[in-house]
Amino acid sequence: MTQTTGASRVVTRQAIGGEISRLISGHPNSALAVMMVELRRANRLQALTGGISAEVVMEHAMARLDRVLRDVDRMAKLSNETVCLVLPNLGDGAQSVLAAVRVLSTLQKPFAVAGVSQEDTVSIRPHLGIALYPEGARDAEQLLIKADVAARIASSSESGYHIYRTEDRVETEIYRGLDIELSKAIKSNQLKLHYQPQIETESGACHTVEALLRWDAPGSSPVSPSVLVGLAENTGLLPALTTWTLHCALRENAELRRQGIDVSVAVNLSPRTLADSEFPDEVAQALAVWNVAPQSLLFEITEGSMIGDVERSLRLLTRLRDLGVKLAIDDFGTGYSSLAYLKRFPVHELKIDKMFVQAMRLSRGDAQIVRSVIDLAHNFDLRAVSEGVEDEATFNQLRDLGSDAVQGFLFSEARAAPEFAAWWRAHEARGRTLPS
Repeated sequence: MTQTTGASRVVTRQAIGGEISRLISGHPNSALAVMMVELRRANRLQALTGGISAEVVMEHAMARLDRVLRDVDRMAKLSNETVCLVLPNLGDGAQSVLAAVRVLSTLQKPFAVAGVSQEDTVSIRPHLGIALYPEGARDAEQLLIKADVAARIASSSESGYHIYRTEDRVETEIYRGLDIELSKAIKSNQLKLHYQPQIETESGACHTVEALLRWDAPGSSPVSPSVLVGLAENTGLLPALTTWTLHCALRENAELRRQGIDVSVAVNLSPRTLADSEFPDEVAQALAVWNVAPQSLLFEITEGSMIGDVERSLRLLTRLRDLGVKLAIDDFGTGYSSLAYLKRFPVHELKIDKMFVQAMRLSRGDAQIVRSVIDLAHNFDLRAVSEGVEDEATFNQLRDLGSDAVQGFLFSEARAAPEFAAWWRAHEARGRTLPS
């Protein structure tokens, strides 16, 4: 960064989006960073210092920034607490971190404002969010939104800055107000469950389906289950979402059984649900409402969810087991389970993560992991279920290794209950045909 006069560097709030688009189009193969810089406490300074307005503080802050920005950089005041910086032509994203550190260092020094004594120099607490082109987003609107989201996250970061990551998508959806739409969707029954069958490797029978959440949010592309659950967890909607999912799964399972389709339903549990001591009572009540036998319900939990508070998780899972509900450890092999935990927890099956299954034909290491998990499950008298099976060769290899059941696109995608019922009837009519 070099010192310049900066007269042409400052653009208006209304023009910043167009300026970002222009810079991207001029250098489409170069990295660009959008920084959202927030001056915390700026709006409180007038009361604290007896007359210094946030606007004056922002003027001083922008003057400092002007001295450390490059000729090609741009700056726009968005409010008396927020300024947007655009840094084009970066070598890579790492340069944005160096720039962020310098910006924070520049703004953290006390401000000596005219008319204020040395004892009353103004100090602010800046933080900033960074969105990078092209890896973070590819257009001006998304870069501005994601930089703003990153700034919100940075407000509680020790470093004072945060670079937007894929994992921050939940925060983006909250920013867009999707949490409000989710609350409405739960209350008005706008969510859906789709069901993916598990196939027994020896008989070809489908005895279990996994329930997967689906939501076509208004004005948005379909929201993935992981983002949907993360959204619920971060906005206090998880209990309501869990209740909706449980009742929908049992209601539709009861309907399938009335049609002669005898399958159990597996429902994924968020780790936070394992901390809800009232959840087993809710499950018992839901089973009674829909007249579904407990052994027809299976909960899938991840390895990591059990480790946080082992004793509490053990008590809750034991209560569920005592109801007659079955339990599975999902994505096994990606978490932290030890043999001691596996021995203590009242689980019925291990589900092998698709990341290992889909790589096993090309990787001896992944194949050995799959073999070891299957053997481990059987040594503990548990079922082994393999996820992500998409071709016949993988299925045959899993059958040879002793996997009890498989799940994946080779047999069926996840389908709404009526479509699953049609698939099940056709599968039975074909004699439960398996790959040769």
